[in-house]
Amino acid sequence: MLPAGKTCAVLVTVNFDAESVDLHETKRENLYGKYSYGRYGMRAGVWRLLDVLRGHSVKATFFVPGLDAENNAAAVAAIQKDGHEIGARGYAFEDHSKLGANERATLERAHAVLTKITGAAPVGWRAPFGLLTKDTLGHLADLGYLYDSSFQDDDYPYVVACASGKPIVELPTFEALTDATFYNPRHSHSRVLKVWKEEFDAMYAEGHCVNLTLHPRGDYGSGRAARARVVDEFLTYAGRHPGVHFSTCRELAGWWKNAHPQTE
Repeated sequence: MLPAGKTCAVLVTVNFDAESVDLHETKRENLYGKYSYGRYGMRAGVWRLLDVLRGHSVKATFFVPGLDAENNAAAVAAIQKDGHEIGARGYAFEDHSKLGANERATLERAHAVLTKITGAAPVGWRAPFGLLTKDTLGHLADLGYLYDSSFQDDDYPYVVACASGKPIVELPTFEALTDATFYNPRHSHSRVLKVWKEEFDAMYAEGHCVNLTLHPRGDYGSGRAARARVVDEFLTYAGRHPGVHFSTCRELAGWWKNAHPQTE
């Protein structure tokens, strides 16, 4: 359960997306110039975000594609050293809505890779591109996952009964609390902070769960210095509110499953 006196859970989630994103458009030998934004995230962005999180004593959830974990072991180790949760995000940032009969094997491959690299099986998943199928949650439940965080259909978590009868918790996301929504079209840093504060105020007033989504990338992410400062200011702002509890996805999903066992 949430700690005594805490009424609003704030999730800080980081989509680790690195080279696996850029490899959908170019070959590995061309991961430079235009296609180096994912490399920036691994060379600078993820370390800057870790510094910000450390400064606030906030534990986040990092959703990591298996291929990026293999290619960036030092960053994964640093995330673990700081006590953050690591969840899965496909193997090579695949569009799961198009995998068909190969989806289960892809999920199993990513699961095995993260388990080997981190020493613990991931219990959470987030869909690359936000795309999945009617069977995805069932596959995840069969693999022992506790939660998914890919949908955008509610303000609160909820529990889904999969075809096998196994439950899985959904932790919905929200576009207006995602950095890429604003940095892809190059909105100003001040606008991002303004919108995030407004969204937080409204959700806090209604006792909603706040799910902030970040990326360390250099193009649409929060890894650059000025953008990391926005994250820093937002965490300071949210943390000043009575009853706020910064939670990992695993922690919140476990509490929600026990407190709200009814399924859809």
